Amino acid sequence: MSEKWLVEVIGGGLIGTSIALKIANHGGKVRIKDANPGHQRVANGLIGEALLASDVGASLVVVAVPVDISPLVIAEALISNPSATVIDTGSIKTKVLLEVEKFLAAHSARSALSRFLPTHPMAGREIAGPEGARSDLFEGRAWAITPHSGLDSTALATGQLLVRELGATSYLISPEEHDRQVAMTSHLPQLLASALAGVLEEPLDLAGAGLRDMTRLASSDPAMWQPIFEANQSELISLLTKINESINKLINQNFNQDAVLSFMTQGAKGAARVPGKHGGVPRNYGTLSVVIPDAPGALARLFNHCAAAKINIEDLRIEHSPGQETGLISLSVKPSDLSTLNDYLSIQGWHSTVVTKGN
Repeated sequence: MSEKWLVEVIGGGLIGTSIALKIANHGGKVRIKDANPGHQRVANGLIGEALLASDVGASLVVVAVPVDISPLVIAEALISNPSATVIDTGSIKTKVLLEVEKFLAAHSARSALSRFLPTHPMAGREIAGPEGARSDLFEGRAWAITPHSGLDSTALATGQLLVRELGATSYLISPEEHDRQVAMTSHLPQLLASALAGVLEEPLDLAGAGLRDMTRLASSDPAMWQPIFEANQSELISLLTKINESINKLINQNFNQDAVLSFMTQGAKGAARVPGKHGGVPRNYGTLSVVIPDAPGALARLFNHCAAAKINIEDLRIEHSPGQETGLISLSVKPSDLSTLNDYLSIQGWHSTVVTKGN
């Protein structure tokens, strides 16, 4: 990244600080502003010598704050930085764009909207705040760019260049389509995970990997999600209504054979639409289950044996056995590699078995 990049990041959380770190690591100058003095101090401390002086104007302003306050912050950034491109990173586009436009119009600055590029990086971590920031957070990730009718071509080009140099892949999409897609792929899963976890009661001794997978998102921060749900409620209400109708139909038909078959068939069809590895077409992998001791170095030894067999592990899942010092790891590999890997691991002393569908 060239030193011509003079960047101000507003919001020293995970996303904002990760963007700043990547810019700093590649020769740019950057400073971070945050309403939390502690976050600002830590974030700018991570920047080190690449810190942009407070009296130097920025050519690019990145707004990485919660969506409930982002319209005001974006508009103020556009007005106070009259020659800078301003981009945001929030997960809601349509409502934010409308509110920014209203604010600018009220301050006789409607023309500044041409320098605002709405964007949304599809990346994150379980560790929030600047402490969780990583310069490689966006490597190989999708980054939605949602141009609007009044956007200046220079602002679009600047945003696309930034996304590319952060290691992400940009996808041009309308604000409305963006909000529809994230409601389905991000916001709805969060709601359903919380709904499922909310009805769980102890004891849960028989809980397995399926329950853990489906409730993992339930521990997310409610304060972060509430404004997102509120801003995208029209899309969410539509999706939740469809789910409610589907479940009610199943209940009203007393879970009879035809009802269950139809319900689960529709689910299988939907699952097949979810992109596979690297965003490509989903592939059918074979599964090999391996008993693994709960001990240091066990995973490394297993992976080394897989590498020695020249078998690529496409995906994996680990399930711990209640009350036991062992676990079960499911390795996803190409179907043609199943028997080869199973035989090799057996020779190396592993207890493994090929999993057939229906097991």
